[in-house]
Amino acid sequence: MDSLGVTFLGVIALASVVQAGFIVGLMIYGRRLAQRLDELQQRLDREIRPTFENLSRITRNLSEVSDLAVLQARRVDDLLADTVGKIEEAMELVRRVIIRPLGPLAEITAFFKGIRRGLDVFHQLRGQDNQGRGSSRRYVEDEHLFI
Repeated sequence: MDSLGVTFLGVIALASVVQAGFIVGLMIYGRRLAQRLDELQQRLDREIRPTFENLSRITRNLSEVSDLAVLQARRVDDLLADTVGKIEEAMELVRRVIIRPLGPLAEITAFFKGIRRGLDVFHQLRGQDNQGRGSSRRYVEDEHLFI
């Protein structure tokens, strides 16, 4: 049984040597991988970082422009509201100062227009009456125009 134990010890020793070889290989590959990752990180820092800094600067500038646009929009809104208010005040002033005093004048004008139209109808009827006394129909048609 001695030879069987020595054989198993030899197999165990061989497996340990193969296992140690795999571990050494993994360590070498891991070191290479770590170096490549460090190089990739340095390269990204060199190439990508300026882009991120530019993007950050652009974002800040856009934020400032947006703030200024909002401020200007508020100013324009205030200006328009103030202008509309002033126009309404001016319209009310025009109504008070000009239109209300002219109200009786408009009534007088309407009265004289009615009188003029009545005289026109009277002259037309008188002219038709002289032509043949068939003017009653014309008088009825024009009656609604007399106010």
